[in-house]
Amino acid sequence: MPTRKRRIYWDAACIIALLNREATTEEKYLTAIEGTFEEMLDGKLLIVTSDVFRTEVFVDKDDRDAQAVYNNLLGCDSFVILDVRTPMFDLAGQLRQRCGAKRRKLKTADALHVAAGSLGRVDEIWTTDNKLVRYHTDGLLTETPVCLPHLRQLRLRFE
Repeated sequence: MPTRKRRIYWDAACIIALLNREATTEEKYLTAIEGTFEEMLDGKLLIVTSDVFRTEVFVDKDDRDAQAVYNNLLGCDSFVILDVRTPMFDLAGQLRQRCGAKRRKLKTADALHVAAGSLGRVDEIWTTDNKLVRYHTDGLLTETPVCLPHLRQLRLRFE
């Protein structure tokens, strides 16, 4: 029986870090993002995001390089773009209310990313935003683990 491929949700910050090698992103996170991207290209896992990323990443419609990257991603079977639908908006609203009740501000785009990842049944939601990770750790975003990009530890098998 084939094993299920890992499904890692990337918010826009991860995609931007990959495309631009953001100087504000720590090298260990860039390394994890690049390594995971290579695993995705090799078909070893799925990178999942939602339509929301397009409004944050590909802002300049005249940017031919960005458009070429986007077109290549669309053609990759291991890169999944979830359509943002009503249940995602509903969950995003609930997440914002939950955070607001604790006097924490959750931006709409961040709430939509977390909702999309959760409803898209991913294993983890990756972000380079420490605030989102803290919200998860503090029990405000509990549906799916929200974490910083990381390399998976190699499992050694001894016989």
